[in-house]
Amino acid sequence: MTKRLTDEEAIARLENLDPATAIAHDQPDVAAIAAAVAARDAADEQLLAAVRDARARHVPWVLIASALGVTHQAARQKYKQLTEPART
Repeated sequence: MTKRLTDEEAIARLENLDPATAIAHDQPDVAAIAAAVAARDAADEQLLAAVRDARARHVPWVLIASALGVTHQAARQKYKQLTEPART
């Protein structure tokens, strides 16, 4: 019979888990997750580049927000620091 881990033991094992070397029991499912994460990351980069380009062309936040499906306050809060040079 397999010994049940305590919460602390389980957390310790998870914290020390290396995804690059961990054995995955169902490779196609894990590969699909990894591919989805990579696609999401690429889409996030593409979206940030599009917002940066729009702001560089002085597109107002309200129009950017409309394209994002959020309020202009939400768009500005999320992207302003990422799209505008830091003031010193």
